[in-house]
Amino acid sequence: MKNLLYICLLCLSVIACKDENSIQTFFVEHQEESNYSLVDISKTLIDFSATDLTEDEREAYNSLDKLHVLMYKATDSTQVAYNNELKKIQKIFKNPDYSELMQFSSDGMTFKINSIGEESKVDEVLVLASSSTMGFAAIRVLGDNISPEKIAALISKIKDANLDNNKLKGIVDFLK
Repeated sequence: MKNLLYICLLCLSVIACKDENSIQTFFVEHQEESNYSLVDISKTLIDFSATDLTEDEREAYNSLDKLHVLMYKATDSTQVAYNNELKKIQKIFKNPDYSELMQFSSDGMTFKINSIGEESKVDEVLVLASSSTMGFAAIRVLGDNISPEKIAALISKIKDANLDNNKLKGIVDFLK
């Protein structure tokens, strides 16, 4: 009887620790579903060697480890499911543990950017990009002591960087 009590307590503690509103839980629960695709991207995908980076931009690049990208493809036949899945991920982005950095729209895409960690040095940046015609992508930018301001400056330099298109093939194939 005592062992049964310990097992019950262990089960309750595991259930209580599971955060239904975490981005990590969402990724794990949806990565194998047919309308989703998960891609892990190393920071080496972007080669800045031919780009003149400032010290802050280089520091921003070095603070990054990798990106986890979970994409949901929207089609004409999946609009109802797309809207339901988008509502789920939007709810997660409202988690009070995530600090909202910004929201904006551009070329039919809506972007929401959040962070996890201290205000000036974060460990994870979360990006939600959505479009009713293409679908949505939830992106976890992982690193150590990421400075959102420095990352913003680095992003403007991506157009000058060399991208390894072979590594992007999985993303492009999924969106076709």
